[in-house]
Amino acid sequence: MSYEAVVFDNDGVIVELTDWSVIREAVRETFASFDVDPREEDVEALLRTTPEGLASVSRRHGLDPADLWRARDANASAVQQEAIRAGEKSLYDDVSALSTLPSTLGMVSNNQQETVSFIVEHFDLTEFEVVYGREPTPEGIERKKPSGHYIERALSALDCDPGEALYVGDSGVDVLAARAVGADSAFIRREHRVDYDLPATPTHEIESLHDLVGVFEG
Repeated sequence: MSYEAVVFDNDGVIVELTDWSVIREAVRETFASFDVDPREEDVEALLRTTPEGLASVSRRHGLDPADLWRARDANASAVQQEAIRAGEKSLYDDVSALSTLPSTLGMVSNNQQETVSFIVEHFDLTEFEVVYGREPTPEGIERKKPSGHYIERALSALDCDPGEALYVGDSGVDVLAARAVGADSAFIRREHRVDYDLPATPTHEIESLHDLVGVFEG
């Protein structure tokens, strides 16, 4: 099948996942910058954040949610960039398959815009014509996948109808986000997803980015 555009998730698809202990430390540093000694539940609330979780933590400690989240995202991006420079968060070998695809390419991630922009620049990923990450704002949290917000923005920038697009990800929220905008989905079952159950059936399931060639030929 032919697609005018293929849009990729970032972490777990293009680059290796970040160790959650690294993000946890960034969260603790964030609280320290506000002179707050956090409870464990506070740390957890800023790891996989929801708007409600951010609001609750902010109220508990008398902090402005936007200021807290901006600091949290800046710290999380900084430690990820450090891990990349140190070779602790690398590209997957099969990223070489991108150059074989006959479509325009984009990237959409729940990670910070600052982080994904750094990744594209650091690894010289010139194949991507558009790159969208999450803004460091409470509104950015609401727009995370499974919302299709950023995929829609990417497809609009690529001048591609969702019905002619494929979104490639490694999680259930990726499949749901693609479905939300009317795009096809390809779920890549990497080693960290061997026993992973999806909440919905993707259009395609692959084990390597090289398998995308078969998707186009199928």
